Amino acid sequence: GVEFLKTPDSYYDMLTERVGKIDEDIEKLRELKILVDRDDEGYLLQIFTRPVVDRPTLFIEIIQRKGAKGFGDGNFKALFESIEREQAMRGNL
Repeated sequence: GVEFLKTPDSYYDMLTERVGKIDEDIEKLRELKILVDRDDEGYLLQIFTRPVVDRPTLFIEIIQRKGAKGFGDGNFKALFESIEREQAMRGNL
């Protein structure tokens, strides 16, 4: 089977404020660890596999577009910030 990267729950805490209204249930996206990003044309759903080779340089990205033309650029910043929030809550930032 395929293993996907684990997205911190804190990523979803600010999701509505970051991307606005979407059709999908945010709690279901949280459960499945699916990312969401928006651009001027719409939004997209995005998930990454864990690295598929020994070196962590090759992974597979799966995208479902809901009008968006971009590649989820906002997710990199949001993911980084959510990981920082998780670390701060655990006291190891």
